[in-house]
Amino acid sequence: MSHPNRTYARIETARKGHARILPPGQTKPLFSGCAACAVGLPARLDPGLPEAIVHTLRAMDEKLTAILNLLNERSLADDFPIPVLVHDISGAGLRMSSPHAFAIGMQVEIVVVLNAFPLQLAGTLGTIVRRDQLDDTALWAVEFTDIRESEREKIIQFVFQEQRQSLRAQRQTTTEGA
Repeated sequence: MSHPNRTYARIETARKGHARILPPGQTKPLFSGCAACAVGLPARLDPGLPEAIVHTLRAMDEKLTAILNLLNERSLADDFPIPVLVHDISGAGLRMSSPHAFAIGMQVEIVVVLNAFPLQLAGTLGTIVRRDQLDDTALWAVEFTDIRESEREKIIQFVFQEQRQSLRAQRQTTTEGA
């Protein structure tokens, strides 16, 4: 699934993630999506419902989403035992730090928490292609080698959203300083 002629915008970030080292010969991802990520009330409920009921349903939905998020985090930690911190990400790869020492050429599966609430996860298989150094921290560069288009699209949307927020913040700082 490589796109040799495509380039992707890359952003700096600080997102939690989970990783596992792939056993030799394994090419199938363990992560198949997030069941709780798509859960939620429709944006518009029946207009005939009393406002108090709509408010109660929305509050219950938020609480259930929070509980499902906690359960997903625990399940992820069981399946993906290596904690990582993603320092930058694009549609083609990422750089991460971890208390675990990786090796160049190692095959990994990574799940990145793009958003904590509501929960949004993106998972991919990748290869450790480089080790960079940031102060006293090793940064491991991962090239995505097998990623579903839906997962890549989530990452690209996340990158664009973060870029928009950064531009708005810069514009606001510029107008306040003038």
